[in-house]
Amino acid sequence: MEERLGPINILAVYDTPLNIKSLKTILEPLGYNINGAASCADALKFIDRSVPDIILLDVMAPEMNGLETCRRIREKKELPYIPIIFITAGEPDLPKAVEGLDAGGDDFIRKPFRAVELISRIRANLRVKSAHDRLSEFKAELSRHVSLSTIRMVENLVMHDKGLQNRKANVTVMFSDIRGFTQLAADADPESVFEKLNGSIKKQIQVIEGFHGIIDKLTGDEVMAIFEGPQMADNAIQCALQIVRELSPDKSLDNSWSSVGIGINTGPVFIGSLGTESARDFTVIGNTVNIAARLCGLAERFQIICTKTTIDSIQDNWFKFESMGAKMLKGLSGPIELFRPISKRAGGDKHRQR
Repeated sequence: MEERLGPINILAVYDTPLNIKSLKTILEPLGYNINGAASCADALKFIDRSVPDIILLDVMAPEMNGLETCRRIREKKELPYIPIIFITAGEPDLPKAVEGLDAGGDDFIRKPFRAVELISRIRANLRVKSAHDRLSEFKAELSRHVSLSTIRMVENLVMHDKGLQNRKANVTVMFSDIRGFTQLAADADPESVFEKLNGSIKKQIQVIEGFHGIIDKLTGDEVMAIFEGPQMADNAIQCALQIVRELSPDKSLDNSWSSVGIGINTGPVFIGSLGTESARDFTVIGNTVNIAARLCGLAERFQIICTKTTIDSIQDNWFKFESMGAKMLKGLSGPIELFRPISKRAGGDKHRQR
């Protein structure tokens, strides 16, 4: 463990004061600060007031058991990473151990525990926390030098084991922007513009992330998202439809600020980092991106326009599309046929691809 200011704060969730006293006897001489909670409800209230460094949680706590308490803690996304060690009566069997880990626990220790084992497990889990904390600090520092979209795209690549090297890929690109934004912004107070634009952008980002999209660019009123993988076209189309449902009509927004047009295209791109060592942006470029942007420019209020390459990439034949005819787009040598979704097929009520 790296040196830190102040003691390590441990929250012990135990309904028996004698057990709390026993933990204090073992751990306080080593510099740990022990806070006791007699119930899981008390533990949740304590965490809302003061975030501990580690939690010792009795699986058989009264009222609300330890597993449910662990799930409730992990649902608090605003919290930093807190190691949770379950305290069990005897060695947990495999199903119980799996259930505990699935609930968000990190380790088990059985009671009555030996002091040396308890201390070792606490130290091991605090080392993991230290690594998590350093990673969070690094990410915060990184965000000062590169865009958030770059960080998210890199995280997605690492999570899917694709590496960070520059590469060619086949993706679905979606652009969305507000119709008439320039005029809206010209006639409104800048603070009001920011507030209304932010409300629209936030809703779109939530939907995009729900369909596994990666935000590549946020430029004024324009959002650019990338979808990759076998379901990329399905996710992009469903995402666009959900954005239209969320924003049309949206009582929390002035309708003029929620009237987006959306363009979607699928094809080859080059994924790589642009810039210097001090300012780098990880992004995608190529004609596939340009076409998606042009389609977005053509789309009317709450309209979605896509290409045949996108329709051909859809895995589940769950939606009907209507041809809009062949259109000439800037930068292309000839016209391409455009489509818009018009209705669901029978049995085609698809849920989000989570």
